[in-house]
Amino acid sequence: MPKAIKKRVSRKTQGEDNLGETVADIRKKFQERQSTLVYAFLIFVLIVIIVGALVVYHRSSVAKAKEMEYEGYKIFSGATATQYASPADRFKEALEKFKASFAAEKSPTALLNIANCYYELGNLDEALKTLKELTGQYSDPKITSLAYYKMAITFIRKGDLNSALNTFGIISSIKDAPLHDMALIESGKILESMGKTEEAKGKYKELINKFPTSPLVNDANSRLGSP
Repeated sequence: MPKAIKKRVSRKTQGEDNLGETVADIRKKFQERQSTLVYAFLIFVLIVIIVGALVVYHRSSVAKAKEMEYEGYKIFSGATATQYASPADRFKEALEKFKASFAAEKSPTALLNIANCYYELGNLDEALKTLKELTGQYSDPKITSLAYYKMAITFIRKGDLNSALNTFGIISSIKDAPLHDMALIESGKILESMGKTEEAKGKYKELINKFPTSPLVNDANSRLGSP
């Protein structure tokens, strides 16, 4: 009986099959990678669009905030043609403008103006609260020194002279901040009113020595009894 002839698969055929599978694999992976790249590109484009929209919105908000703040300042200072029944009505409308400005874009000047309106309306507690919010959130010495000065004046109006003195002292401790000479002259006046004459003189002398070109030097000399 003749032997059955076994069919032999050549190595070449097996190799070709494997190569075909490898190519198919690579093609599949490449297609998958293409899809991933497409998705990544679409996500990138979407991010660019969102960021662009946010930038435009931010610029729009800033412009709106500045406009509202400027309108509020004109009303506050009485530089408008509108006639108000009373100063309180004018300050109330200015307050609303400043609040709208702050809502559109957070800024220390808006807070300072809000505090000024509260002060003029006699709402001293809200004025102090707003000023403390300002000094707690912002560090620019120019704006914070103004805020502390207004805070000290508000304490004086409330009759809290010790808090006013402490606040003027904060101004003197802020490096490169304006109003140092103002803080010293006002501190001297408070100390005089409290009967602390020698301490008051110390403040006037400090003003004269540290700020010889200040317009307040004449007042300090006068209070010291100097010619």
